[in-house]
Amino acid sequence: MKAGTVLRIARPTDHLAAIAEMYATGLDFTVLAQFEDHDGFDGIILGHPQQPYHLEFTTQRGHQVGKAPTQLRIDTVEL
Repeated sequence: MKAGTVLRIARPTDHLAAIAEMYATGLDFTVLAQFEDHDGFDGIILGHPQQPYHLEFTTQRGHQVGKAPTQLRIDTVEL
């Protein structure tokens, strides 16, 4: 990757705290950033501070995402 470039994979969830804890614990990630009520969205960004990749999980207030995977949400990335 080009220096300064970060790969961020974002995914919506109905269970923000639980999914963030699962990924943080399972992958030994740390919380890099969090936001609340950013245009109706709450979110958390996880990763390793010195690595060029992050996972971002978001939830939209008043909206239910439902179960994954759906036709539009499959968490597969190949580089």
